[in-house]
Amino acid sequence: MGRCASLVALAAASSLLAGCHFGALLLVSNAASARGPYRPESLARELGAGSVRTIGCLDVGLVPFRRDGGDLVDLHVGNRCGYPEALDMRRTVITGYSDTGAPFDVAFSDPRGEIELLHLGGADHARERIRLDRAGAARRLCFDLERIDPDAPAARPRPLCFARNGGAWVPA
Repeated sequence: MGRCASLVALAAASSLLAGCHFGALLLVSNAASARGPYRPESLARELGAGSVRTIGCLDVGLVPFRRDGGDLVDLHVGNRCGYPEALDMRRTVITGYSDTGAPFDVAFSDPRGEIELLHLGGADHARERIRLDRAGAARRLCFDLERIDPDAPAARPRPLCFARNGGAWVPA
């Protein structure tokens, strides 16, 4: 057994002997996790830089798409920092623009009140799919993410905007 493996085994054994089962569970959980810690810029590489903004410690990527006559968005979030970071997607301002350029409000569909303030663990990443209300008539969608990270009040990212190209949304 290598030196690092010996240390890990020793740490697991001593936490079990001390009655710290949570520490051992966390150790096993992290060792079994196939996805590993979030690496800065990996969302930009995966989704394209035009679909990602950095707000404080958070990289936030959006991928809007249309399915079964409705508009949805896949939300991707990665925490660049080694400590939990607040994320409040309720504070996202979504603006749709019609064919004539007239703006109108679009919102996340949240009939059960499931979108709430949460804390994304240090170096963790998450994904969520959210339906959009009132986006059907939009030729362009802009997501203002400026206020979603209460821990980064000075962050002023540009909005993430997408244009409808046929049936698909593309970064604009």
